[in-house]
Amino acid sequence: MSLQERIPKQLRLGDSIIGIALDEDVGVFPTSEYVLLEISPTAEKINVLKIASTIQGLVRNDKRIVAIRGYGFKGIGLAVRVAHELKVREQRFRYEMAFDTFDASDKEGKTLTSVQIVVMPPS
Repeated sequence: MSLQERIPKQLRLGDSIIGIALDEDVGVFPTSEYVLLEISPTAEKINVLKIASTIQGLVRNDKRIVAIRGYGFKGIGLAVRVAHELKVREQRFRYEMAFDTFDASDKEGKTLTSVQIVVMPPS
């Protein structure tokens, strides 16, 4: 099974525009299949190390899928920093990551380029 086929259907983006409804810098939305972490386009400073540590535990120990969505310039940068920190932490455990870009719309209707990074345990 390919990496893209392992992504839950709800996380497959397609051509639709995702609406951003975050009021905080980071939003966490757990489901039975995966955990979705969203980073706002207005995020200032987040604790990248703590977020990466939490994701590492979810993927490595709990075998959960975690999706990181970063909206806009700031959100993309912070999402990639979290993914980078996960790669730095790899030792004997290897993550599998799928990257995808998509369009998102903020509260004013402005379209923002965004990124989704899906982190999965190895198959």
